Amino acid sequence: MAENIIERLVKALTNDVPYQEQSLRLWNDDLETEMLSGGGSQFVTTKDDSSENFSTLSNAAHILHASLLTAVSPSYVCEDGLSLSDALLKNSNEEADDTSAKVAKYYQLNDKNQNLSCLSENLRAAGLFMRWYAQCLQSSLECGSASSTKNPTLRLKSKGMLLLYCKLLDDTNLQSCHDCPDIPRFASVCIFRATYGNDNVTSSARKSLIHSIDGCTFMMRMLLKGDQPVPRLFSIMRNVHHLISASPDSIPKMEKILETLTAEECSFGTENDYGKKKYGLLEVLVATLAWTLRSEPPFPGEPADRRSDLALEILRSLFAMDAGKTSMPLPSSDTMTQIGMMLCEILRLSNADIRVYHCKLAVVALLLNAPKEFSGYLASHDGIKPLVDILAYQLSVVVVERTATSAEDAAAVVPILLVLCKLCQSNAAVMQMVKNEVFPHELEDNFREKVTAEMAKMQTEGQSKAKNMAPLDAPKGTVRWKLIRLMTWIDSSVKRSACELLWTLCDEDATEFVLRTGFGNAVYFLGNKGLVNLPAGVSV
Repeated sequence: MAENIIERLVKALTNDVPYQEQSLRLWNDDLETEMLSGGGSQFVTTKDDSSENFSTLSNAAHILHASLLTAVSPSYVCEDGLSLSDALLKNSNEEADDTSAKVAKYYQLNDKNQNLSCLSENLRAAGLFMRWYAQCLQSSLECGSASSTKNPTLRLKSKGMLLLYCKLLDDTNLQSCHDCPDIPRFASVCIFRATYGNDNVTSSARKSLIHSIDGCTFMMRMLLKGDQPVPRLFSIMRNVHHLISASPDSIPKMEKILETLTAEECSFGTENDYGKKKYGLLEVLVATLAWTLRSEPPFPGEPADRRSDLALEILRSLFAMDAGKTSMPLPSSDTMTQIGMMLCEILRLSNADIRVYHCKLAVVALLLNAPKEFSGYLASHDGIKPLVDILAYQLSVVVVERTATSAEDAAAVVPILLVLCKLCQSNAAVMQMVKNEVFPHELEDNFREKVTAEMAKMQTEGQSKAKNMAPLDAPKGTVRWKLIRLMTWIDSSVKRSACELLWTLCDEDATEFVLRTGFGNAVYFLGNKGLVNLPAGVSV
């Protein structure tokens, strides 16, 4: 961007409405492109002075705040006779918040002077400004962490503005307007940007959304609404996911709201009629996931289709709920069955589309805390083989490609290792399925011949009757070869997880474990199990 980002924004906002819409759209498009490409840091001042930087940013944010409120209520006149924009630029932050709340309270979509396209670009600019500041400037300027007054986005994150965003999100006329920009979606994005973060201003905004303006009710009402664009529903789900993760105290509020709303015969956006039975957050998330996977065209659709993003947010929301399940009632058996059906549907999809594969990795994360009974369900619904395929691919990424750091290696491979180990430990049939994939049954005769020859040497070590230093049958490039490579990986979590899975597949038999993996690879793990003697002070 040739000019300073702030200079361009202020210039766009001070144009008359027709030109403001065009120049704001261009500013929004350019900044969005810059941030997607990893840029967006071209905030330049003549002096390296944080106070001057803060003043410049605050001035731009105040102009944007005034422009947005004017776009919402162009005919609003303040008590002192000043125009809304002039009054806001003279207001203190507290006075500006009070004015924002008044505009939100009396907001109606009937102002003859409203320009919905201009309103949408103002909303979009507000969301992008908050995102840009948080991602590109906040850590370097250090304005947002010290106190609630040292953050230039304060007015955009005030309680009054949050209420206004919620009102715009919940406006049924805007929701059903097909000839204007998706203002409810942009309002949802603003809610997310105003509440996503851990600085004082953002944390306070999140608390206000949940406890002061009843923001959860607006969110749940929109979550239940059928026949809305997928990008909008995705944005709403992202807010729900964030609230679940960052503020677990919001979960009971959302549960109670949904029970009330679904008892009033609200639709989940599917063809099913749920009648007057009460449903909570988990059931609504599962129903939304079912619609996401089963709606037309077939999932995941064309590249521009956002249903895969929506599915990811739902799966991550389910994971976040599961992480705090100690305070949640246990799901019903019907709900657990529905979850199992959805997860198996995802696992059985083709890996040809990377979007689907990302959904499968989210399923793996969700299965980390699955009940033991899930293993049998997965086995009977063709869910195990796809998990082994995921293991094979993740192993190739870590062992063969070797492009990541140790921490990235662990993130890539540990979840699927833990999931398969857990499933194998809880179900003998599953263990046999996985073992047949890792150690193919058709090659076992050759392996047995090598075992016979090795055992004839009568070597023993501790509780293992074998002492072959290398694996008897692990050709390079095979899944078992890659798994065995991980047994001596530099990252301890990777090493331990790989050993545990192989140990489980060997039915916790030390002799088979050594025969399949080699004593050199197995010795430290067996030593930690107390099955061989290790030198003093040596451990994995």
